[in-house]
Amino acid sequence: DHRDLHLSIRRQRQMCIRDRFLCDSLMTQEIITLEYDNTGLDYRGPEVKTKGYLKNDLSFKNISIPTIQVFLPVEDSKVSTAMIVCPGGGMRGNAFTHEGLDVAKALNKIGIAAFVLKYRLVPDHLYGNEQLKEPFLNEKKQLTYGYLDGLNAIEHVRDNAERYNIDPNKIGIMGFSAGGAVTMEATYKSQEKNRPNFIASIYPWMVIVEDQEPPSYGPPLFMACTTEDSWKLSSRCAELYIEWVRKGFISELHNYHHGAHGFGMRKTGYPVDNWFNNMVNWIEAVGMLN
Repeated sequence: DHRDLHLSIRRQRQMCIRDRFLCDSLMTQEIITLEYDNTGLDYRGPEVKTKGYLKNDLSFKNISIPTIQVFLPVEDSKVSTAMIVCPGGGMRGNAFTHEGLDVAKALNKIGIAAFVLKYRLVPDHLYGNEQLKEPFLNEKKQLTYGYLDGLNAIEHVRDNAERYNIDPNKIGIMGFSAGGAVTMEATYKSQEKNRPNFIASIYPWMVIVEDQEPPSYGPPLFMACTTEDSWKLSSRCAELYIEWVRKGFISELHNYHHGAHGFGMRKTGYPVDNWFNNMVNWIEAVGMLN
């Protein structure tokens, strides 16, 4: 039951404190498969693991079964806050390391439970090696499946709040690029059972998101982007900020200049490297940090 699961988690944390070498294998061993229906999608073959931008980075493509991987803080204390993390990748890939795993580890260090989402991607055979280009029809279609994975992730974490030792009213969702699109579309389409309590969109790829008004419940919104981004995402971030502010909702935008698209948790040597700390300070300021 919940008490046994909670005791198991506490014991794992205590073991991690004694032996940091075991920490990763103990605290990330749980992978949850979310509910899904692939009707209308044509997947061929299994999920594929590939190298990311850097030598040690992991990326995935052809994801047809949505999952969340659980990362819990090792400190033996009340966690309270949770964050769903949605890596980017143009709805064709999942940049699991620098926009997923590294984010989860950084969140764990400040006591936030992290759940890295592998949402469903465009079937690999539909695009081959061709570049992303307008009108992004495959990617827009895929988002109608991906955002459901985001909502199901939120619902799972909320339904299992006692198990994960979190507050069901302190569940956020954040995403990078296409993961930011998943974050925003899930927010727009959410219901009471799967509403995020706060959201963070980092250089969100809004061109594939349906044009909508901010949801009436107005979750606090944090954004970080750069004007140097080759995908020119900063102007839409500014528009999102204004849309939230006009409704009287909490919104904070950090629009840096320097920094290429996809910086994630990588260090650039520019002020944009402060985005994560800015976000943490904001989460605390809006009353969502433990």
